[in-house]
Amino acid sequence: MKRILLWLLALSLGIYLLSVVTDNGHLWNGLRQCYLRGYKNAQVDDLPFQATRTIPAADQPRPWPLHSRYGDVEIPANVLDSTRQWHTVALAVIHRDSLLLDWTNDQIPGADTMRTNSFSVAKTLTAMAIGAAEKEGLLKVSDPVSQYLPRFSEGADAALTIEHVLQMRTDIPYGENYKNPIGFMAKCTYGKDILDRLPHYRVNGEAGIPWKYQGGNTMLLQEILLQVIDVSLGEWFASRIWSPLGATSAAEWGMDNAGHERNYGCFYTTAPEFARFGQLLLDSGKVGGNEVLEPDFVRRMTSPIGPLPDGTDIQHYGYQMWMGEHQGHAFKSLQGLHGQYVIAVPDLEMVVVRTGFFRPKGKLRGIDLDVYSTIDFAKALCIR
Repeated sequence: MKRILLWLLALSLGIYLLSVVTDNGHLWNGLRQCYLRGYKNAQVDDLPFQATRTIPAADQPRPWPLHSRYGDVEIPANVLDSTRQWHTVALAVIHRDSLLLDWTNDQIPGADTMRTNSFSVAKTLTAMAIGAAEKEGLLKVSDPVSQYLPRFSEGADAALTIEHVLQMRTDIPYGENYKNPIGFMAKCTYGKDILDRLPHYRVNGEAGIPWKYQGGNTMLLQEILLQVIDVSLGEWFASRIWSPLGATSAAEWGMDNAGHERNYGCFYTTAPEFARFGQLLLDSGKVGGNEVLEPDFVRRMTSPIGPLPDGTDIQHYGYQMWMGEHQGHAFKSLQGLHGQYVIAVPDLEMVVVRTGFFRPKGKLRGIDLDVYSTIDFAKALCIR
């Protein structure tokens, strides 16, 4: 028996050492945070597993004014059925700058106070941080990346611009498979020193084509930004975006061991606070008359990429931002892996937020199908 235990101990140690030597030590965190909890990838309730940077509440909080019908609106039965099916955590609707709905799922323990993982909503927040740097004259979106990261100075790399990175047009082959336990994104989500992984990657063909959605591009934006600011991304975002928005509560942003935000995701807050980002877009970058982002940056951020030399026409994406049209209504959308949505619909003066564990599969015109049904639900509440 003792010999068997010694063999098992030696085998376990060997497996662990092999994982470290092969750059797969992150798997143990993945097992703990994800697989041992019954999930195939990261989930919205993983904040307790994260090392985070606190993004403090605003120095001058701006609570949402309550809509004249706040408390009187009812969620339709079919929507409630959908929330149960897909484990929606929270829904929030802002109409004409006022909070119309703030709903949390009473069938999910702790939903009323849960700060959920934003997943790729954080990509848009990173773009906003870049916009704040442009506003202060620290960089220009049209600048070549090599101006800030000299390793991009030669060959195909030299043509790469910050705008290419914002628009997911780098042609850098990071990979974007969240279910691959040994892929680039898994190593960044559960591993250490995430920005140290970036120098191993270069432009594969031609900067600017094709369009390919990858979290590595968002991480590259953080690396660029850190060349022109003297604080962390989280601290920059807190002072330039979160506090000016008037956030009434603190958020958290997941960090690696080196203090770098896992900025392709891992921003944690509540649905009403997420809604502030949608309202910022509706108000062209202003909050209460104060300019947080330049209106021209917001315009560029929310404009589709359009036709590319490879024959594609990218109408659903801008600067780390999704967009589309539904029943005559143009919309802009921050989107996350499991159906985290912050949707701004300008002509309806409406913002709707959905957070949850799962979402229906499928896309239409490059956008999650559930975005359209979420717009329908919120529109029905706003228009009576």
